[in-house]
Amino acid sequence: MTPNDHQKQNSIYISLHPGYTIPMKRQNTLPDFTELCPPEQNHTAQFISLQIFFFFLCSIAGFLWEVAIFFVKDGGFTNRGFLYGPWLPVYGVGGVLFYILLSGIAKKHPVRAFALSLLIGTGLELLIGWFLDSVWDLRYWDYRSYPLNYKGYICLYSALGFGIAGVLWVCVLSGLFAKLWKKLPVHFRLGANTILVLLFALDCAAALIFPNIGQGITFP
Repeated sequence: MTPNDHQKQNSIYISLHPGYTIPMKRQNTLPDFTELCPPEQNHTAQFISLQIFFFFLCSIAGFLWEVAIFFVKDGGFTNRGFLYGPWLPVYGVGGVLFYILLSGIAKKHPVRAFALSLLIGTGLELLIGWFLDSVWDLRYWDYRSYPLNYKGYICLYSALGFGIAGVLWVCVLSGLFAKLWKKLPVHFRLGANTILVLLFALDCAAALIFPNIGQGITFP
């Protein structure tokens, strides 16, 4: 007997017995709803998670870059920056801003992306440098000996560096690291971001009371 024949028999039986209901087949197992609806299914949550990762990635990369420069220059390790941890937030904020503002135009208009990266990075460096100098009377970089500088906060060389780094980050590196980040388990990403944010918050609280200062860290 075919399934259609069973369906016809059921229809006839129900019409003769109005109160009868066809018993449903019992499911022994239920689907795993955690797999169907992962914690980062929301696009906004995915975007925020990625930007937190980018912030710390660029902050740590910037810290390593400056430590390497001063190691070559002074022949020793210098814990660069206002904070005590291995991160420089100016690079992290720049990396996030570059990605958000320039991702849509970088590959089609790399020259425009270069110019905007130069302006965004230089503006950010000027703002943070002025703020630290005005509030805490501290200078964590000093370009007064470089050509075409403005009060030691910014200079032509650093501006060109921001432009080149911005294009390289948006056109090449950010896409590679985004793919790598999304391949990691969701719970690992959430845990890693949470730990980094907590450590960063503690570092900021400590630095607000006792800023990181010293030879090779701050400038007169």
